[in-house]
Amino acid sequence: MSFTRVFARAALSALAAAAALAGQESGLTLEQAVETALAGHPEVLEARSRLDSARGRTLQLASRPEPQLAAGLEGIPLPGLGDEGDELEVRLGIEQVFEYPGKRALRAAVGRTGEALAEAELDRVRLVLTARVKRAYWKAVFARAAAEALELSGVRLDTLLEDLEARYRSGTAAYGDVLRARAEMARLRNQALDQARERRAAEAELRGLLGMPAAGALELSTPLPIAPLEAGPEALWERSRTARPSLRAAALRSEQAASAVKLAGLGRRPDFVAGFLLPSVRPDAWGVELGLTLPFLRPGRLRGQALEAEAEVEAARRASEALERRSRTAVESAWAAAKAAEAQVRVYEASLLAELEDELAIELEYFRYGKAEAFGVIDLHRTFALAQVERLRALLLYNLALADLEVAGEEND
Repeated sequence: MSFTRVFARAALSALAAAAALAGQESGLTLEQAVETALAGHPEVLEARSRLDSARGRTLQLASRPEPQLAAGLEGIPLPGLGDEGDELEVRLGIEQVFEYPGKRALRAAVGRTGEALAEAELDRVRLVLTARVKRAYWKAVFARAAAEALELSGVRLDTLLEDLEARYRSGTAAYGDVLRARAEMARLRNQALDQARERRAAEAELRGLLGMPAAGALELSTPLPIAPLEAGPEALWERSRTARPSLRAAALRSEQAASAVKLAGLGRRPDFVAGFLLPSVRPDAWGVELGLTLPFLRPGRLRGQALEAEAEVEAARRASEALERRSRTAVESAWAAAKAAEAQVRVYEASLLAELEDELAIELEYFRYGKAEAFGVIDLHRTFALAQVERLRALLLYNLALADLEVAGEEND
């Protein structure tokens, strides 16, 4: 069987395997991987629990003070004084504190802002986890595609080596050409082993993110895409200012701190106390009790609340400014990395690989008829194999950069 037919059969087998993998219903798509991770990852479940906790805290903060059951004794004689005519009276009643207007509403506002903060944190965790899944998925896809390309190159080179060894035995080829082919085969095998190791590491990372068992094959059906990045850094930053959970959380912390300042200001206002009484001496009568709390008798507590609230406002303002600067820098850096990776992809256009493959097929056919030197065929074969892997690596770096761009500034929180 000629080398050309072997090469054609290997190429058709590789294309058929790729088509079968793309159409395999059991293959794990990127969307399915992200959905699986978001459904059951411990960090997402923890963030959801914290959201439930924040909702419970809001219910507590928005509730009214509980009523109190009160009991008292009246008419107890003083020691040493006559008690003639005195009658001991038992008094039972219910007391209720009515807070100064606005206090409960501000507490409820603080609680609702806490809920919104927990929701923003949940969104941040989901966004960061999605980027992590994409990174692991693309790494595994790259390692698999690179291993397949190297395996196909190995088939071509193995056939070439067999032809060279046969020619050497017949005295029509130099032993140096055989050694060059063997060395190139060893290099391809080592590179294939490296890709296999990278694939195992990436798949292990992906399994951990998805909560999948370590055993069993992991078939990934979404290929590495190339979608040009049209938006510029300014447009991406403006979009991020309203969409990024961390920036939204920073604004909510400032809002929560402002509500705490208002609540601390109302702490100086007294609350009202009202009670309903039932005396024991006159069972057919009833009474009322009115009172006020005296917060001015605890000035240290009031000053402490005000100082804490004002400090929180200042801290939230400074943290928001720092986060905005850091996020803007992260978006600009991620955009620059994505554009650089996109340029690398353009270097290895698909047409370049097609031309290399066509030229390699021609050179192999020439070599079969003794019209091409082995050294040139081996060199062209190495160039084609390297170009295949480097284009795949450029695609990987580009998609990793896009994943970093989606989450720029969030992982620093």
